[in-house]
Amino acid sequence: MRRLPTVVFPALAGLFFFAGTTRASIAQGDVRVSLELDGDLARVSDTVAVKIGLDALQDTKIDPAVLSGAALRMSVGGKESNVGSGASSSKIALKKGTKVRIEVPVDLKAVVGNKPAGTDTMELQFSLPGFDVKSPTLKVVPDVRDVDLGSLELTKTKVALVTDFGTMVIGFRPDKAPKTVENFVKLAQSGFYDGTYFHRVIKGFMIQGGDPNTKDDNPANDGQGDPGYKIDAEFNDMKHERGVLSMARSNDPNSAGSQFFVMHGLAPHLDNNYTAFGKLTDGLDVLDRIANVDVARGGGGMEVSSPVEKVWLRRAIVLPVMKGN
Repeated sequence: MRRLPTVVFPALAGLFFFAGTTRASIAQGDVRVSLELDGDLARVSDTVAVKIGLDALQDTKIDPAVLSGAALRMSVGGKESNVGSGASSSKIALKKGTKVRIEVPVDLKAVVGNKPAGTDTMELQFSLPGFDVKSPTLKVVPDVRDVDLGSLELTKTKVALVTDFGTMVIGFRPDKAPKTVENFVKLAQSGFYDGTYFHRVIKGFMIQGGDPNTKDDNPANDGQGDPGYKIDAEFNDMKHERGVLSMARSNDPNSAGSQFFVMHGLAPHLDNNYTAFGKLTDGLDVLDRIANVDVARGGGGMEVSSPVEKVWLRRAIVLPVMKGN
């Protein structure tokens, strides 16, 4: 295999079930309107993207604040507030067949305030005045970047991989690969994986991501990146079977860094040759959706494994459990 180049809420790591639905739409009057999120989970420090779609089914008139995203509203605990400047009293004409697509960045800390570690998960939805559609629910958790890694109970702490196809949740095996688990959680905690994508997908085998090079505009170097250091192998008796998380490396056993892969099928030839260190506890359906994307040859190689459309890892969010809980 080529190189896969706040003190917490005690029960937080077990709270989530992710259905992978991030888009809602409705035809209302002369317009079809949709609201889409870039994931179903975020930290309070994150900026999330809310995509607004408007399709004019007939000649109609629309508030320009809706067209610009300024009218976007947010509901938390049943209380609504404006995200932007709010709706206006004016209207502009839209011709039948007109399609409008805009993306509104929402700074969660600015609109909901800082939530210290130890507070509950917040659920919010977005809406537009004059339309009955509401976005799917976005779960917002505290940011735990400043929580001491040594205070986490890593056998219970999990990491949520938030993708455009839904969210996968990983549980860890520090009894099998303690340093590898610490490294992965540390990178996720720092935001290292946010905004990368799965650059290698082979149905029936695995999906591979975690390369910081995927953040640049040069797909030719995908699969070659690392965090600037290497970690030693911790080969163990975990089987490389569906849902298992393992570290990518080069021919050197001690060359892993940040790149990882999630098994889609069974690969016994990897057993005790690659460091397996966790397994999906939720999101096997998401794994299947990613494994079934269209792929092509990439980077000048012969392997047909490069997704035709990018499979974004929007956020890797630590769902921590503290020692003693």
